Amino acid sequence: MTLPHVLGMRTIKTALAVTVGLYVAQLIHLQTPIFLAITCITGMKATFAESFKEIRTRMITTFFGVVLGYLLGALPAPPLFRPLLGGLGILIVISILVYHKHNDMVILSCIVYVASFVYPASRLIYGAQRIFGTLLGLVISLVINYLLKSPDVHETFTDTAQHTYATARRRMCEHLFMTHVTTNYESAHTAQTNAYKLLLEELHTPLPPNIELNKAKRLMVLFDDLHLRFLLLSSIEAQPHLKAEALAMVEAEYRCTPYIAGTLTGDVNDLFNLHVKKILSDLKKVSDLLHE
Repeated sequence: MTLPHVLGMRTIKTALAVTVGLYVAQLIHLQTPIFLAITCITGMKATFAESFKEIRTRMITTFFGVVLGYLLGALPAPPLFRPLLGGLGILIVISILVYHKHNDMVILSCIVYVASFVYPASRLIYGAQRIFGTLLGLVISLVINYLLKSPDVHETFTDTAQHTYATARRRMCEHLFMTHVTTNYESAHTAQTNAYKLLLEELHTPLPPNIELNKAKRLMVLFDDLHLRFLLLSSIEAQPHLKAEALAMVEAEYRCTPYIAGTLTGDVNDLFNLHVKKILSDLKKVSDLLHE
């Protein structure tokens, strides 16, 4: 593994966030810089949208862990029963986070809770420092992720769309010219869907980038339609027969005549021809959108 692959942009941004965070901790004489540094690390996501989304979740789970640890730790229980209270708190934290589908926050929230529960000095001071350090760390990671945005979600969506289009053309080619379909359009469609979701998330962040949302929506409608039609073509086991209109569209698209000498007739064959024409039409629309 070469150094450029190890030092990716996210790695550099994480190191920079921790560096800035520690300098800020020195500047304001923060007694617990560890909390700030940890949040700079965990709050640095691949994109600005993911980092922005992290703020609300992290603050809620941190506040919840601190408050629960403070309340259970303040109960006047004898030393013999205090570990039982600690375990009860862990059950509460995990149960609530899993119920609300925040499984990725379970470990950190449990750590926050236990630290608040067993903190030897003032739990209130610990809680305030923990919450402040978490908020400051999230803000620092968010600012750095915005200033050093990577990847460009619009560029990523467009590049993924180019790949999905090429995959769809290969898939259609295999349906027409080969006896076996090997191209996995489903994986390309899943990647395209994820890129589109990331694009939408970026729009709900402060200072969103300039995104051609209407064009992206039209592309996704076409890619979704292609996905369904490829599934339908794959469900037809018999060898179909291309009719004149579909054959002409295939020859215009691929500049050659497919060898499909199937004997299938009736409604199923008509359905096959209908989907072939629609897929070719969708591919043409996708191509036009990508080259606008």
